[in-house]
Amino acid sequence: RRLDMADSCIVPNVEIKLSKEEDDLFGLLMNVILFYKMPCILRVAGGWVRDKIMGKTAHDIDIAINDRMGKSFAESVVEYMQAQGRKGEVGSIGVIKSNPEQSKHLETATLKVLGFEIDFVNLRAEEYTDTRIPTMRIGTAVEDAMRRDLTINALFYNINERTVEDHTGSGMKDLNDRIIRTPLPPLQTMTDDPLRALRAIRFACRFDFQLDKELEDTLSMGEVRQALSSKVSKERVYTELNGMLTGPNPRRSLELLHSCGMFGVIFSVPETIKEDQLDPSWTSKAMAVVRKISSLDHQTLSQMLRKEDVQQQLVALHSLSPEWRRLVFLAAALTPLRSLSVEGGKKPLPLIEHVIRVALKGTIKDVQEVSVLLDCSEELRQVAASLPAHREDVELKLRAAKCLRRGGEQWRLALVLAAGELSETLSMEDLHALEREMMNSWALDKCWEIKPLLTGNDICQILGLDKKNKEDGIRIGTISREVLDWQLSQLKPMEAKKEDCQEWVKTKFASS
Repeated sequence: RRLDMADSCIVPNVEIKLSKEEDDLFGLLMNVILFYKMPCILRVAGGWVRDKIMGKTAHDIDIAINDRMGKSFAESVVEYMQAQGRKGEVGSIGVIKSNPEQSKHLETATLKVLGFEIDFVNLRAEEYTDTRIPTMRIGTAVEDAMRRDLTINALFYNINERTVEDHTGSGMKDLNDRIIRTPLPPLQTMTDDPLRALRAIRFACRFDFQLDKELEDTLSMGEVRQALSSKVSKERVYTELNGMLTGPNPRRSLELLHSCGMFGVIFSVPETIKEDQLDPSWTSKAMAVVRKISSLDHQTLSQMLRKEDVQQQLVALHSLSPEWRRLVFLAAALTPLRSLSVEGGKKPLPLIEHVIRVALKGTIKDVQEVSVLLDCSEELRQVAASLPAHREDVELKLRAAKCLRRGGEQWRLALVLAAGELSETLSMEDLHALEREMMNSWALDKCWEIKPLLTGNDICQILGLDKKNKEDGIRIGTISREVLDWQLSQLKPMEAKKEDCQEWVKTKFASS
C-alpha cells in the first residue's frame, strides 16, 4: 500500500462502474506509469466521482497526481502515445496558470486523450503565513481533500487500486444524507476561496441537498461577502450564477443568495445609485417577482407558452429550456433596475447594462436579451391594462405587434415575466385575455417574421422619388416604416397583399 494511502480512507461496498471508454482510458494511464516506471498514484477527483456514485452521467475528468505537476505527467502521456504510434488519439497540452490574486491557486494541464478532455493537477497543500495568498506545494491525498470546497466533491477514485477513497471521513455520509458541508471549518474554506460560497449554493440547489447549519450561518457573514467581492473575478462569479439559473431550482438559488445577503453583492449597483434613486428594498422586490413567476402552475404556464406538454414541476419554469430559464430569472432579478441609468461617459448607461457588463462581466448578448425581456414585459402589462377599454383601437394592436416583433420568439418569456409584476389594476386573467387577443382576434402570431411588402425601390417607383436625393431618402425611410405599420394593423397581418399596400401608399403619399 502506498505511503499516502490508509485502509481507513477506502470506502467499502462502493464500486464505480466504468464504461468501456473510461476503462480504456484508465488502462492507458496505468500503462504510462508502467512504461516510465513512475512511482505515482493517479486519482480521479471531484465531480466525476460524486456523479458516478450517484448514478448520474459524468463527463469532466480531473486527475490528481501525488508526486509531480500535472503538466509533467501530461507530457509523459503525449510522449508515450507518440512512441506507440497513436499520435492521432492525443491532443496538445494546454496550461492554465494559477492566479492566487483571484483565488485560482492551482496550475492545471489540459489534454484530450481518447476523446476525453482531462485536467491533470498535482495533489496540493496550502500553507498560509502573514498573507492571504498561500504558498503551494505538492501534498498528500488527505491534505488535498481537506482543501477542497465540499466533502461530496472531495471523494477520490484511485485508478491504481480501483477503489473509492474518502479522506475527509464524511464525504460518503454527506452524499447519502444529502448534506452540503465543507471539509474544514466553513469560514476558513470560504476565506481561502470565496467562490466556494456560490458553489455551495449551486450544488445544494442542483442536487436538492440541505446546507449544513454552520455553513449556512457562515455564508451570511460580512467577511465572506467582502471576500467574494474583492478576491474573486467577476467572470467566475457570473459563471457560477449562470450555473444556478440554468439548474433545476433557480428560485431556491436566488432565495439563498438573498437570505445570505449576497444578492446585492452579485448584482452590484454603484453607491451613487443606491443613495439617490434606488429603493433600499430593491432586492426584496426583485425576489417578489422571482417568487411569483416560480409559483406559476403548469396550467397557467402552458397557456402563456402555448405548450401542451408543460408538466407539473417543483419549479413550474423547469419545463423551459435551460437558456430560456436563465434569461427569465436573470431578468426577474433585475426588474427593479429597469428604468435607472448610471451617469458617466458621453451618455447615461442603463443600470441593467452596468450590472451585467460591468459588475458581472457578462456578454452584450445577455444585456440585449434581458433588456428586451424587461421592456417587452412592461409594454405587455400596459397593453393588457388598456385592452378592456380599447379593444378595437388599431394603435393598441400596433403597440402589441411592435412589442412582439422586438421580443421575437422570446416574447412569451416577457409575458411570463409580466405575470411576476401583477398589481391591483392588472390580473392574471388580463394577461391571458391579451394573449388570446393577440393570437386570435389580432392574428399576430409570428408577426416578427413579417417582411415589408414594399422595398425602397418599390416606393421610389410608386411615388417617383430619387434615392440619391437626400430629402427623398429621408422620405423613403419614413414611408418604409409606415408601410410596415400598415401591414401590422391589417386584420390578418401575415396575409396582407402587396397590391393593397401599393394602393394605400399612392392614396396616402402621392399628393405630398
